[in-house]
Amino acid sequence: MEKFEHLSITSTRPKWVRKYPEPIPVIILMNIFSRLEGKSIARFSCVSKLWRNILRRPDFTELFLTKSSTRPRLFFTLATIDDKFLFYSSPQPQNLNEDCTLVATRYHKSFPEYFRSGDCSTACGLAFLHSPYKTKMHVVCNPITGEFLALPKLTLSRVKAKSKQAYKEKTRAIFLGYDPISKQFKVLSMASSRCKRANTHQVLTMEPGKRLWRRVECKFHFKVTFRIHREICINGVLYFGAEVGEYCVIVCFDVRSEKLGLINMSKDMIGTDTSYEDWRFTLFNYKGKLGVRQKTYWDRELVLWVLEDAASHQWSKQTYALPPISGSRKWNCNSCSHSKEWFVGMTGTGEIVFSAHINEPELFRVHFYNLERKTFTKSRYSGA
Repeated sequence: MEKFEHLSITSTRPKWVRKYPEPIPVIILMNIFSRLEGKSIARFSCVSKLWRNILRRPDFTELFLTKSSTRPRLFFTLATIDDKFLFYSSPQPQNLNEDCTLVATRYHKSFPEYFRSGDCSTACGLAFLHSPYKTKMHVVCNPITGEFLALPKLTLSRVKAKSKQAYKEKTRAIFLGYDPISKQFKVLSMASSRCKRANTHQVLTMEPGKRLWRRVECKFHFKVTFRIHREICINGVLYFGAEVGEYCVIVCFDVRSEKLGLINMSKDMIGTDTSYEDWRFTLFNYKGKLGVRQKTYWDRELVLWVLEDAASHQWSKQTYALPPISGSRKWNCNSCSHSKEWFVGMTGTGEIVFSAHINEPELFRVHFYNLERKTFTKSRYSGA
């Protein structure tokens, strides 16, 4: 056996190797993060302060939403038996010609943990929760990152009536909107009193620092009506239903300029019945335009109205005879009854969506109706 003496090993580093490698540029990290799923981004925000700051940057949010539009997902909100909100997300089926079964990803066990469900609406990825209890609490939350923010209390005044009694204003409606140009979220609140006074309108901008409510002017008096179901924000304009005198209208709020306007509904929507007792409409996004789904008394009939020109109050009407679906009893109900399908809206690719809750292990099912082929496909979702 050969013997080696005075053998030593030294560690040498090539000249091209730096002792402290340069950090990865932020623009490259943003490009990498933008390709991930929302759940992964929520985890990576806890890695370091640098990564958390990058993931909160407005330009990263815009980049992520731009790339997400090429891989659309469906966002679901469910209320549990103990009256809490659960949030789920799932990729939109790629092949809508065939039925499929998908797994929906759940965001957090309950969000926020202490908040009881009342009503929920969404705007550009954020969820707006309305408390149904006496606290009248309103929370804006991000289901992906787990962050939430409780809105400051509204400043309500007391209004004196002719009888010299003072009535305190009450919040009648509160909505969340988003302006894609200024990249700002704003909350619009409307309050009124028992005496016949004009409504008070206040706006809150969701931005860092101290958030304060400020009043905005409105040149007309209206009363929010929930016969027109759901508010919707499209291209920086927030739409919701209201009544002006005896007429039903749609109020539009420009999030950027903070100006309110009115859009008259077509006379054919209302018909000759002036009682308004049986009107039921649902607002939705119709390929970037305001769409209105009109409830009818005919089973398997879908009536849609599309706003073609807001300035001239011009609407177009589309009527479809829906084919039957196995296991579905009713079509034209907006409620979340266990045995009924209800209208959800439209996907970015133009399919009408109906949904219904079903028993475990499946959370819910979604039916996609193709307006061109006039066919249905079904997707069942189970929880992850």
